[in-house]
Amino acid sequence: MAGTGGEKTRRIRNILVLVGALVAAGFALSLQQSFTQVREDRYLLAVSTGKVIFRTIVATRTWNASHGGVYVPVTETIRPNPYLAGPDRDVRTTDGRELTKVNPAYMTRLVGEILAGEGYAVHITSLKTLRPGNAPDEWERAALERFENGSALEYSLTGPAGNRVFRYMEPLKTEATCLPCHAGQGHKVGDVRGGIGIAFPYAPFEQSIRAGDRRTITTHAVSLATALAILFFLGLRIMKLAGSLKETQRQVRTLEGILPMCANCKKIRKEGAAPTDPKSWMPVDSYITDHSEAKFSHGICPECAKALYGWSEKETPPGA
Repeated sequence: MAGTGGEKTRRIRNILVLVGALVAAGFALSLQQSFTQVREDRYLLAVSTGKVIFRTIVATRTWNASHGGVYVPVTETIRPNPYLAGPDRDVRTTDGRELTKVNPAYMTRLVGEILAGEGYAVHITSLKTLRPGNAPDEWERAALERFENGSALEYSLTGPAGNRVFRYMEPLKTEATCLPCHAGQGHKVGDVRGGIGIAFPYAPFEQSIRAGDRRTITTHAVSLATALAILFFLGLRIMKLAGSLKETQRQVRTLEGILPMCANCKKIRKEGAAPTDPKSWMPVDSYITDHSEAKFSHGICPECAKALYGWSEKETPPGA
């Protein structure tokens, strides 16, 4: 019997260990999924950053082109554009100030110089360039070729670990306002005539990823510790209840089976006691009281009352 109880305890303990392992595995899977989600979110944030910068630059180019270019004062940093033809490229005001026309491409370069101070590299490029400085690098050339085949957006992470750069590029379509400068290259309205590439360090996003990982690990660790603590507490309760059940079953089994009983006085012999020893025999009520939680009160049945005291069946014997 003891072996059976011990086996049940071991079985309960094994089940609790298995449940704990499954809970830990579930938390590990959740942790891995959270890591993946954080990285996907930061990557998509980088894509959105590139898209916003591109849309802003295109908006300034559209505004510039709608005015046929804008005139700005010639300074040490803003010089006449040697790649912009036309007799009206440079003008002089009535008070003698020299102005030069800034077209969309030139404005893109000037805006790019400002953004470079913020860590963002902006490069207007094409497979057919007027200005050598607009020639594409290897990544940009591959993107431009895919634009020619119908791609509408290109982006990826480049560079070694620890110094990675996010690259983003969208194509520039030829519009009617572009033809005065680009018709000579064979472009017509709707053609892909180049693209604007945007590059910026990915380090700030990686720092955000590491911060997100730390928060995720802390949250999962606290949750796992709480879950295992609850499981441990419930396990102790279950094992305690199993022990109580084991004791109850033991007491019930004590009253099961064949009990040696005297045919005359109905006393029961104690387990393992000598049949010839008068002290080994005990009344039924005493035996049951010793081997269970049952309690007895005493009375007398009608048959015994009639036989012993002569009471009729209509009378109520004492204690009945």
